[in-house]
Amino acid sequence: MKVTVEKQEGNKIHLQVEVEGAGIAKEYREALGHQGRHLNVKGFRKGKVPTQLVEQYVDTERLKQEIFQNAMTSSYQVAIAEQQIEAIAEPDIQAVQVEIGKPFIYRAVVEIRPEVSLGQYQDLTVHVLPQEEISEEKITEQLDYLRREHAVLIPVDDRGAEMGDLVALRIEGTIEGEPIDLGESKDMTLELREDSFVKGFSDHIVGMEVDSNKEFTITFPDDYYVEDLREKPITFNVHLQEIKEVELAELDDDLASTVDTELAGLDQLKERIRTELEESLEEQFEIARQQRVLDRVVAASSVEIPDSMMSRELFAMWQMSEGNQLMQAKVNEKTLQASWLHWMGRDDMQSTARQRIKTTLVLGAIARQENLQLSNDEVDSEIQDLAETHSVPVDQVRAQLQQDNRMVALMDELLSYKIIDWVMENNNIVVTDKADELEALNQTIETAEEAAAVAHEVSASSDSSAEDVAAAEELVDNAGKLAEEVEQVTEGQPS
Repeated sequence: MKVTVEKQEGNKIHLQVEVEGAGIAKEYREALGHQGRHLNVKGFRKGKVPTQLVEQYVDTERLKQEIFQNAMTSSYQVAIAEQQIEAIAEPDIQAVQVEIGKPFIYRAVVEIRPEVSLGQYQDLTVHVLPQEEISEEKITEQLDYLRREHAVLIPVDDRGAEMGDLVALRIEGTIEGEPIDLGESKDMTLELREDSFVKGFSDHIVGMEVDSNKEFTITFPDDYYVEDLREKPITFNVHLQEIKEVELAELDDDLASTVDTELAGLDQLKERIRTELEESLEEQFEIARQQRVLDRVVAASSVEIPDSMMSRELFAMWQMSEGNQLMQAKVNEKTLQASWLHWMGRDDMQSTARQRIKTTLVLGAIARQENLQLSNDEVDSEIQDLAETHSVPVDQVRAQLQQDNRMVALMDELLSYKIIDWVMENNNIVVTDKADELEALNQTIETAEEAAAVAHEVSASSDSSAEDVAAAEELVDNAGKLAEEVEQVTEGQPS
């Protein structure tokens, strides 16, 4: 097999692959022979039909297409492996020569991982806010949640619906007389609150009695997740099927035993909630620390993100959130498409997707720069932990991961954790109440230093005037003053 590689602009390369024709011709003859064994042709014993006659009785075009497709798939994988090409998307392939008995030639446009220009990624000083303290209000919130979770629902038929009730509704919606697709939302169970479904919807339900109907119009907000409904006046025809009053569980020892029979009473329940909140706040604090450090490291690096990576990331984000909600509601394809198109155009989603992709690419570049790799022992240790957690044999966990094609995903996840741990260990973290102020100052310093470096290059030029030199010196001086300001603010802060 012969492979020619040609680098293109951006993150694309052109491959030309030439596969020897002899092997393909042999495979074609063998395929014809296999087909011939099952043919009944007058004048020939079964399985003894000559090849040239077999070609007259079988779909040779389909047979050739399958053979060339298989040759293309296998040779492409061999080609990118031999050339050490890290493809990030399916290739765009065009056949050049497709003829039995001649070399099979095709061209492939391959997207590869974009090159990352790493900035400073170690020995940074990053400021984070202190861990949030547990308040009695947070414990009360959790207790209120448990009271509602274990509430008694009492059917009501002697009064109208009130805020806080749980109601079963059958709804139809129209825009200017045209019905809209509500999917499974046509049959809705709703807790009447100000923010339920659409703001203001619950207000119209309050006062309705069981088996009553009501028609009303609401203008949907401009940020509603279905773009076609934004800022549109929707007329609803609602049939109230059932009202249930929510009677909260009493805050006593019985609630504690209902939550967990091993709890001795309400005090133990409160203590468990406090412990769980502490663990949650510790986890949130660690995530905040990591995010601050990664944001600084990623911001210092540069990479050009291909459109294809953006599209895939945006689609994955949409599927995990809005798309999943709509699919669960079983809305039609048109509504799904409108939601996806709107999602792609949202500036906030574009920004989030770009940051996620850039973070992944920068962490990968750091791993290659620092030769961070995952060992077999680390993978085995994780599989051992999974086996112990689920009380199943290690071999069974390993087999299940391989069967579900999740082994690579697990290894990618473990490597990501390892890279993040390395980044955290190789940067300085200062915990301070003034973290936001200091990070803003740091960003200003970095911008000033970049400007000063450019100005310095300009002033070093033989064409620079005295004014250019003075401007450069002023920029450098300002950057130094800002750095001193950060040192003064951080003095005495705990790490």
